[in-house]
Amino acid sequence: MMAQLEVWKDKVGYQSGLLAATCALAAVLLVGTQIVTQPVIDQRISEDQDALLKQVLGSVQYANNVFADGHSVEYQNQTYQLFPVKDAAGKVIDWVVQGSEDGYSGPIHYLMGVNLNGEIIGVRIVSHTETPGLGDKIELAKSPWVLSFEKHSLANTPKWGVKKDGGTFDQFSGATITPRAVVKGIHLALLALQQDQVAAKPEQEANHE
Repeated sequence: MMAQLEVWKDKVGYQSGLLAATCALAAVLLVGTQIVTQPVIDQRISEDQDALLKQVLGSVQYANNVFADGHSVEYQNQTYQLFPVKDAAGKVIDWVVQGSEDGYSGPIHYLMGVNLNGEIIGVRIVSHTETPGLGDKIELAKSPWVLSFEKHSLANTPKWGVKKDGGTFDQFSGATITPRAVVKGIHLALLALQQDQVAAKPEQEANHE
């Protein structure tokens, strides 16, 4: 009887050790995969942003390497990247804002061009994992919906939200969460840009004195 008990304990100990080792190996592989694939994902997003830059700026003629000269700002626990768009004289003529907002099935990364009056020039979705046939209508290739942000600003848009919530922007049939998330993200990005500009104004005035 004692011998059987010892054998049983050995089996339990072996199985527990094997399970722990398997879990540890899985964790190492997961971390390793993340380390390998994340730079590739970041590079792809960067390339997509470059391709979309002219779309969010429209006919604006700029002279600088826009994505080489930006800074990050925090607003309501979100991080936004602000990039100045400059003319040949080095004067800022517009802004490009990069941000993300959680959608139905993951983060939605977007790019937005804004003029100095705070009006949106253009918005494009850089990447997302929303449901095909429903949430993917935020892509210009699938629907013109994203064009509805053009010429909107904090000043001329009284209610930032989808029409189902009493807001300005349409939602999709069968998919409200995704457009709601994009509208929220764009609104917060405009507020982050406004906050940054207000904070920078005293310094700019001091430099001109």
